[in-house]
Amino acid sequence: MPAIDLTRGSKTLSRYDVVGVRSESLDRFVIHVGLLDEDKCSLEAGGTLSAVHMRPPLKQGDTIQVNVAGHVPLTNDEWKIIETWLVKIADEYKKLGVGARDQFMIHPHWKDECDPKTGVRRYRRYSCAGFVLDAHQQVNIELLNIDEGVLPAVDRQVIISAYPNVEGHPDRLRSWGLEGTGPWRLVLAGYVLHALNRPTDQIRQDPYRAKEGDHNF
Repeated sequence: MPAIDLTRGSKTLSRYDVVGVRSESLDRFVIHVGLLDEDKCSLEAGGTLSAVHMRPPLKQGDTIQVNVAGHVPLTNDEWKIIETWLVKIADEYKKLGVGARDQFMIHPHWKDECDPKTGVRRYRRYSCAGFVLDAHQQVNIELLNIDEGVLPAVDRQVIISAYPNVEGHPDRLRSWGLEGTGPWRLVLAGYVLHALNRPTDQIRQDPYRAKEGDHNF
């Protein structure tokens, strides 16, 4: 089923469907995505629901207001795999005492933090979109072509629109992987909705190649 703009009517969503939030000031600009954390709920634009998402920090059962959504049918086994993965990610953060800022990463959209002595992964940092992409990868669905060579270049203003809390805080940009003045090639939330706006068999077989302007949906 294609991704949906909830302003066109209510839809019934299933657990781990992708839900998105648009900017309040920029038309159609998607600033955040997460996973639905409840099952079989009917929703219209501006409605609230329970989500699991990289806010940061990682939040489960968190109420968010949703404008857009995307769906690829998952089997019961795939639901269980994603559920197990979610528990693992949350446990890593809890056991290691990883704070909100250190759970997050803009560029790349995810990054493993490893033990400096052994090289063993300790936990993974995510952008909101990276978190959603990794959830789908657990069930062998590669939603998006994440090769930097094919991702669109975005300038500083797009970054500030996507992440308003970085404006005036260059230290945050640096700690979350954005060095210099840009432009940068990275994954934005809107790309995930475009990746889901295709037939199910295509979603499962071919990663979507983001285009300039796909931060809007």
